[in-house]
Amino acid sequence: MIKYIDLGISSKEYEEEISPLIKDIFLTGQFISDSYVKEFEDKFKNYCNTKYAVALNSGTDALIFALMSLGIGQDDEVITVSNSFIATANAISYLKAKPIFADINDNLLIDYKKIEELITPKTKAILPVHLMGAVCDMDEINKIAKKHKLFVIEDAAQSIGSTYKKMKTGSLSDIACFSLHPLKNLSGITDGGIVTTNNKQLASYIKKIRNHGLKNRDFQEFIGRVSRLNSINAAILNHRFDKLENIIKNRIERAKLYNDLLSNVQEIKTIKMKSYIKHTYHTYIIKAEKREKLQEYLQNKGIETKIHYPISIHNQKPFSHINNQHLINTKKFEKNILTLPIANITFDEIRYVCKCINEFYKGL
Repeated sequence: MIKYIDLGISSKEYEEEISPLIKDIFLTGQFISDSYVKEFEDKFKNYCNTKYAVALNSGTDALIFALMSLGIGQDDEVITVSNSFIATANAISYLKAKPIFADINDNLLIDYKKIEELITPKTKAILPVHLMGAVCDMDEINKIAKKHKLFVIEDAAQSIGSTYKKMKTGSLSDIACFSLHPLKNLSGITDGGIVTTNNKQLASYIKKIRNHGLKNRDFQEFIGRVSRLNSINAAILNHRFDKLENIIKNRIERAKLYNDLLSNVQEIKTIKMKSYIKHTYHTYIIKAEKREKLQEYLQNKGIETKIHYPISIHNQKPFSHINNQHLINTKKFEKNILTLPIANITFDEIRYVCKCINEFYKGL
């Protein structure tokens, strides 16, 4: 069986690499420690080439706190997309603001040409989602934001290491939000998140709100929450940071093989990015005719696949009241996207997957 992903590690890796990392934490009891987290934040901000990075306990909190730091709240509107994980819209709605969904382009990313028509006096920000590890058209988005005096927030949950004109995601907006979930290319062992920014005031606010709104141990400036990254997760993330570039390299190589082997399958459309965008392939998504039958065929051949996402946010119950008549591509692609395994797969297994896809369409 070719699994979609396998999050387990070998006994050797645990004993030689992971166990020594966390042993000292258990012996000292420093489960909530600034030192491990600070080391991770420093690594992350240097990697993204930003001045500040603030680690949190989830990518969802990263989105919520980023919005809060910009003063976004009740009745404000934030333009984003519907073909994302529900956390994107949930974060906006949690603050009693309203997500406004823009349509997407052929690469499944926000179509910047569709943004301006959605701007109203209530619009406060644009929240592009760097889906799959790809990168949105940030120059155009930032140009629109500047024209209309809007904030830009990157949902970079899936795009650590991706670049746009040689600039890393996380450095392309007012503030950016990453997930450190175990499924991500840079993965912790539990939920985790981090924000990046070049704005000292935003970073300072988020550092306080993640810890009850405390300025120091005894003085509270405002009501906050608890959203700290714990020491064990931070220690493992520090260790895995050293492996990130190799993980990205492996995924790009595997995506290239998929692209080459599927290029002559007329019923399949692959995602083609512009030359100045580095796609890091958190997921490898294709657009496939007769998707359900293909997915069933592959499952019978021992190949596990997923759909990201089978139900767009505008079709979820809490958001079904929001206007979606203009989401032509979002609705179209929702019906044919399919995610193939890329994380733990070998080159020979990719050849087998593509062979099965070819056989499926030839047999129709």
